[in-house]
Amino acid sequence: MKPTGALRMSAVALLVAVAMPGAVLHGHAQQADFERFKQQNKAQFEKFSEQREAEFRAFVKRWQDAEKNYVEQLKERWNDGMVSGKTKWVSYSDDQSQRTIIDYENDTVTVEFLASETAGKSEAAVRAEAEQVLAKATGTSLAEAVAKDPIHVNAGVNLAQLKNSQQMQQSSLLGGVSAAEVKQQPAQVKRQGKTTSVTIQLPTKVSSERAQRMFPIAEKYAMQRGLPVELVMAIMHTESSFNPLARSPIPAFGLMQIVPTSAGRDVTEFLTGQQRVLSAEYLYDPEQNVQAGTVYLHLLGNRYFKQVEDPVSRMYLAIAAYNTGPGNVSLAMAQTKSLSDAAQRANGMSAAAVYEHLMQHLPATETKNYLRKVVQRQQFYKEELQS
Repeated sequence: MKPTGALRMSAVALLVAVAMPGAVLHGHAQQADFERFKQQNKAQFEKFSEQREAEFRAFVKRWQDAEKNYVEQLKERWNDGMVSGKTKWVSYSDDQSQRTIIDYENDTVTVEFLASETAGKSEAAVRAEAEQVLAKATGTSLAEAVAKDPIHVNAGVNLAQLKNSQQMQQSSLLGGVSAAEVKQQPAQVKRQGKTTSVTIQLPTKVSSERAQRMFPIAEKYAMQRGLPVELVMAIMHTESSFNPLARSPIPAFGLMQIVPTSAGRDVTEFLTGQQRVLSAEYLYDPEQNVQAGTVYLHLLGNRYFKQVEDPVSRMYLAIAAYNTGPGNVSLAMAQTKSLSDAAQRANGMSAAAVYEHLMQHLPATETKNYLRKVVQRQQFYKEELQS
């Protein structure tokens, strides 16, 4: 009987084994060593990941405790205990008798004094004091402001690397607005209860200049991920009003409000092959933040909702998921967290019907408003770019 191919291969293997038994044993030993190496490496990585997760949980607790303690301290003098958020930067004087609120969404800046500090002073005198405060703000860099923020200090946030960020070093709290321009703007002086406030409407150019400063970064990373730059700009606008110091209690940080754990793990796995927890310091840097935001947006459309055939429908789902997570979007689409079921439901609809379905079935009003704003602003930036 003529030997089959399998028999011939077995015979060859046997001859090799008889001729070189040491080589075979050595090969088995190498394989065993490699398996042990893989297991050891996996164990080390899992231990490292657990350590990073534990470190982040500890950071979140420090952050929340620092914020809670600071707010309680402020409430001893200020009723609302206001602190910085996504679209506002709030800073207090050393003795907490005065605070400055920069509202990046409405392009206003307000200097508030405790009433005891302005008793008997004319409106002109109060405004003059406010202008002095704002003159200091025009010369304060973003990096300096965030490094001195009491919550960051008390939470032990290391922001040393922000010295390397050109955007954070060269941009001031008020952008390109000078102290002279602040003086030329109309102001409203208001005395109410325990406080006296001076609110100044910033020049109309401020918001457009803020967007223009971020456009090159948005364009760079949008092109890398095959995303419309107008979509990236619309999300940045909606998340932070182009405020690099944006933060929220989750906590999320920076221009595109990246959550260090959920989005951070997806982003770092995509970029480096290993999951990492992104730091606040990393995410305050505009360049790094936008890179992370565009990667996450890309993954939402091309990993989580890749089965959705219509690109516009896929974009609507990704936008909503950027705000509330893919699982919640799937629930809104198909009453299940199955991404496949959500995609199947979306594939049976037009893009316009997907949008209307989301607007009706997303449980959170915040996410509905978010989707509506991003879509509207995307069209605005598209028209701006075309013109």
